[in-house]
Amino acid sequence: MSSIIASRTASVAASSVDTKAAADAVAQLLWKLETQLDEAFSTGGELLAALPRARHAANLPAIAGQQAFEVLGQAIMAIGAARGHTVAGHRVIEKIGKQIGYETSFGDERPKPEFAPTGADVSHLRVAA
Repeated sequence: MSSIIASRTASVAASSVDTKAAADAVAQLLWKLETQLDEAFSTGGELLAALPRARHAANLPAIAGQQAFEVLGQAIMAIGAARGHTVAGHRVIEKIGKQIGYETSFGDERPKPEFAPTGADVSHLRVAA
């Protein structure tokens, strides 16, 4: 009987290690995706900012490159949407992690701080007429 209990205890411990390893792998990939999306968004913004400067430096009319500007602008919007979907996915993964007893951290093993994505507190502001 004690060998069965020991076997089950070892199995539970191994399962716990496997779960933590899997959760860590998912967290690392999620952070990597978020970082890459931020970098793509930033690079896209730099590219969009460079287009009118390049047009001006080449002394070209305003119509030059307009189609590229519009299409690349749509690409940046798609990256922004992908980032939003990734953030939503992150929240779902966090909920699953809590359900299995995996506490998320902020990269340094401290619990992740609460963050309200609503922006600055504007409750003290009033509309003046």
